[in-house]
Amino acid sequence: MEINRSAKLSTRPAQAGRLSTRTLIILALVALACGEALAQEPNAAAQQQRDEAPPPMRYVPDDLRRRIEAERDPKERARLCMDIADERLTRAAQFAGEDRFEAATGEVGIYEAVVEDTIRFLHATGHVNNKLRDIFKHVEITLRSHVTRLESIRRELPERHAVYLKEAIEFVRDNRDLALGAFYDDTVIREPRHPAVTTAAGERATSSVPAQAEAEKKPEQHR
Repeated sequence: MEINRSAKLSTRPAQAGRLSTRTLIILALVALACGEALAQEPNAAAQQQRDEAPPPMRYVPDDLRRRIEAERDPKERARLCMDIADERLTRAAQFAGEDRFEAATGEVGIYEAVVEDTIRFLHATGHVNNKLRDIFKHVEITLRSHVTRLESIRRELPERHAVYLKEAIEFVRDNRDLALGAFYDDTVIREPRHPAVTTAAGERATSSVPAQAEAEKKPEQHR
């Protein structure tokens, strides 16, 4: 009996050691699983944030539409639209500084719509003359300055919103090209029409060879 009791007592520490090792392994596995779950939570939150950042709507609000449509003179309308565009970029920068990111991109969407409307209206005006080219030039210079402002706003936004500012910058560059394209309309030099009656002095008017005086061409007539 004493021997058996001693044997039982000797086996208890070994069993306790095995139980402790098993418990540690289980605890380690649980800790590892919890760590992976915690690591996945920020990724899931970031994905949810990206999904919750819809692209801005490109539209002109009704009150702005009425102001713009009321101005039919191309120069005054272009000036009004560029003023409105400036205001929208100012508001976008303000909202970005206040961490109101969706409001900031929303202002950029309105800005894009106003710029698009301006370029379309000017191109639909008709014949591109010097006056209209000056208007296009004013718009192009204004849009050029807007690229820098859009870059500044983009740096204030998280990536899920900043991507829309990158697209807005490309949009402005495309519309600058459309404005500059007005300078290349009607620039083909037409060949001058031939006179109804060709004279000796004018028979080479459309040639690269200068016309000769009639006395030099036919000296025998003076004999």
